[in-house]
Amino acid sequence: PLVSVTARTYVRVMVGRSAVDYHESELVRLEGLKSQIAALQMRHLRYLDEAQVATADGTRSLSEWVSARLDVSHETGKALVRTMRRIEDRPGLAVALADGEATFDRVEALSRIQKDVGLLQHLDVAGVRRTAALKALITPEEEFRTADERFLVIQPSLDESWWRLWGGLDGASGALVDKVLTEAADQLPELPDGTRGDASWRKATALVELCISDDPPPAQVTVFVDAAEAATSNGQTGVVLEAGPRVGANALAAILCDATTEVVARTEDGRLMEYGRRLRVAPPSLRRAVLLRDGNVCIADACESRYRIEAHHIIPWTEGGPTDPENLISLCWFHHHVVVHERGFQPFRHPDHGRIRFRPPDRPR
Repeated sequence: PLVSVTARTYVRVMVGRSAVDYHESELVRLEGLKSQIAALQMRHLRYLDEAQVATADGTRSLSEWVSARLDVSHETGKALVRTMRRIEDRPGLAVALADGEATFDRVEALSRIQKDVGLLQHLDVAGVRRTAALKALITPEEEFRTADERFLVIQPSLDESWWRLWGGLDGASGALVDKVLTEAADQLPELPDGTRGDASWRKATALVELCISDDPPPAQVTVFVDAAEAATSNGQTGVVLEAGPRVGANALAAILCDATTEVVARTEDGRLMEYGRRLRVAPPSLRRAVLLRDGNVCIADACESRYRIEAHHIIPWTEGGPTDPENLISLCWFHHHVVVHERGFQPFRHPDHGRIRFRPPDRPR
């Protein structure tokens, strides 16, 4: 019986192993087909390049035309065009790609090396790229080109509630920006629940923090409110800033927390009603007094930051909180904008030591 059980188990394992081997080999075979397709694409692309199709269609470059025509990213379009032009005089790479002997990523990396070094099959693609980086010839013209091609695009969504950033930098500038953002991201403290967010979130938050000056002037903000819309949605609709972006209740609370504001409401019949004159929520003299009282340091528990300290209402001004010293506390930019206004944690004074701690958000504002 033991031998029989062992045999059955062996058969099941071998059948399972056979299925795994089949799917693995198919995955490799399909990658080879992708390489062959890329070789065919570049053959057609070479003809279209000679025909100057990009210029005829009014685009700035062939890579831009490719990314639009094929509906691929700008990086993918550039890689395809760049590799096509580089292997034009490298028949060995073109044949290896067309035969499926080398992947597109390997050929793209090898094409950066000026002389023929074979396929470097003993290295993975990352190793080929490192080798290419060491052997790449960087001419003054290439340096000027990468500097000239530096770009940054900031694109808002239709309602401007979300912004997308992308761009490109030369090697030295890219390394510098990455180093500064990484170091700034590493210095961000933990959130009150003990989490820190992933690396990309920390870098994005660090970028926003770096764009804020040490002593920003109070923003002159006009807020337009459609009273009927805002009343029925608790401020989640019907609120628009003077510059045009739509904002939600949390963003509005952050704006009103420490700004010069003017609120203009439109009633249901279309009449404009102005509520109050321009109001400085935290006058400079009061802000300085609060900061002096708190030792010019963030008083969030376990935080000793003296960087970009701001005055915050414990009871939000939008909920009737008074603008007086008892209701104002000194928080650093991270605890003020990220912890309170973005994440919704509620500050409170600890009864024993008076330091500020945060309750998790348990109700909508």
